[in-house]
Amino acid sequence: MLEFGKVNQELNLAVIARSSGNEGKMRVHARRAAGWAIRSCLQKDSNDRTGKSAFAYLEQVALDPSFPDEIREASSNLTVRITVEHQLPIETDIIDDARLVVSYFADFM
Repeated sequence: MLEFGKVNQELNLAVIARSSGNEGKMRVHARRAAGWAIRSCLQKDSNDRTGKSAFAYLEQVALDPSFPDEIREASSNLTVRITVEHQLPIETDIIDDARLVVSYFADFM
């Protein structure tokens, strides 16, 4: 099981990347933090140790109606791909979305 400290470290790296102007790296760290939090929770309650990516866990939660709508939406936002102009095609704060997902799943870690 992943330590909560490592998830928080990824969130901090996302903030640092953004403050350095590196939105791409920020998205990677934010997705990783949220995906790791999800994985930690879901693997705790099952024998699934398949080693899915953080992105795959985000997609899984985004499509699972058993999770609250805001968690599904935040997870979905974290899986949105940038455009060819290197812009996010939705209005959202990826770090806030990641924090919401991490906060929700932290209770289960």
